[in-house]
Amino acid sequence: MDFQKVEVKRVSSEIIKPSAPTPSHLRHLTLSFLDQKYGPLLVPTLLFYGAPQDDSGETCIDITRLKTCLSETLTTFYPLAGRYKTWGTNLCNDEGIPFTESQVNCSISDVFNSLSSSSSIDYLPSFYPPKEGLLASGIHLAIQVNVFTCGGLALGWYHAHKVTDGTSAATFLRHWAALIAENYEGVAQAQPDFKAGPTTFPPLEEDTPIVVPESGNKEEKCKTKDDVSNVSKERILIRSFILKSGAVNELKAKSISDQVTNPSRIEVVSGFLWKQIMSTSPTTEKQSTISVTVDLRSRTDPPLAKGSMGNLLELALVHANKQAQLPELVTNIRKSITNMKDIVPNYRGENRGECKAKYWQNFINTILECKGKDVYAITAWCKSAGFKDVDFGFGKPIRVVPMDGIPNNFLRNVVILTEYIDSDGDGYEAWLYFDEETIHSLESSPEFLAFASPSFRVDN
Repeated sequence: MDFQKVEVKRVSSEIIKPSAPTPSHLRHLTLSFLDQKYGPLLVPTLLFYGAPQDDSGETCIDITRLKTCLSETLTTFYPLAGRYKTWGTNLCNDEGIPFTESQVNCSISDVFNSLSSSSSIDYLPSFYPPKEGLLASGIHLAIQVNVFTCGGLALGWYHAHKVTDGTSAATFLRHWAALIAENYEGVAQAQPDFKAGPTTFPPLEEDTPIVVPESGNKEEKCKTKDDVSNVSKERILIRSFILKSGAVNELKAKSISDQVTNPSRIEVVSGFLWKQIMSTSPTTEKQSTISVTVDLRSRTDPPLAKGSMGNLLELALVHANKQAQLPELVTNIRKSITNMKDIVPNYRGENRGECKAKYWQNFINTILECKGKDVYAITAWCKSAGFKDVDFGFGKPIRVVPMDGIPNNFLRNVVILTEYIDSDGDGYEAWLYFDEETIHSLESSPEFLAFASPSFRVDN
């Protein structure tokens, strides 16, 4: 097949509203301090599923049931069917979310082959609902179901990083999937709680600026996001590499130290990727820094429930000498994540705006000091923020793709970890967004390729 001629034909589009109206006393949702200072930013995710079959072995996709259960799910997750309106408020007005159905003129394996061969992926944005106007309209979620000739499907959606982080989005999808699969009672689902965030992290007054007081030294004045985005304009390539279960176990054995005797699999993989990426750096800097996304739900006192909705996360900065070995890197990652508990109380106090600003300014200055080099970000779409358990009744997703094929200059020096499952067990797929020099160095590194197998490749 000519992969450049993959066609995605949208056959229907509508607005799905909650199956029951939201009570009047729940029509306004107060956002947390953390929600107020996020985005909004549209996050793309694409889940691929094999062909579902009925009792006779025939492939079957019941789009009507998908929409009916989505409507029921929106009744429980009512703020997502509303609209973001002001500084600290979400209007839960049941306006609904866009839902699109499309047909694709090829099989899922054809698309995978295309993504693995660096062919044109101009078609990839078509697997997602129309993006234009979503943020301006205050829409939180948009979904598209793509049906392939093989009977499989791909679920593409955007969620606005305003009242949902990755864990919140995964919680929503698990509820929807459980209703469709009719196993809601058999599978314990985390119940959504939209009040935990603003109660734990009280909102700021409207238009309260987050500003770091100027020191008087012009060179020490606050930098902006524009300064950071202008640090580098190199072309960004996207590559994914698979680390199978056996490779992760081997790396874990190499990571054990007196300081961390039982490292987590994510800590191990993060440390390994950091070490390999550092080794490709041409700079003379002696130190490297990564930011690791940390879920704050388990780091409050008392801990928040897994179903707590909102942007309940922060970035932990981790520093290390570029000559550090894997055990030291894993130890540093563990320490920085553990220390996030000390930051949480500052985000609940009267000076939380200033504390947040100072923390972020430190992060931005770190990037600027290195001119964008030797500073990386790693975020894990795994466990509570993962999608491997989103089963609509016809099996778990066979692939999670965290991109829509639309170039994003701000997304650079970033690694996204997704769950990868095959007959060998649970592994990871690492999605790397880096410049050509870094990518080509990794693709030719025997040490890296001993644990990571090349998979998808995208050239923006």
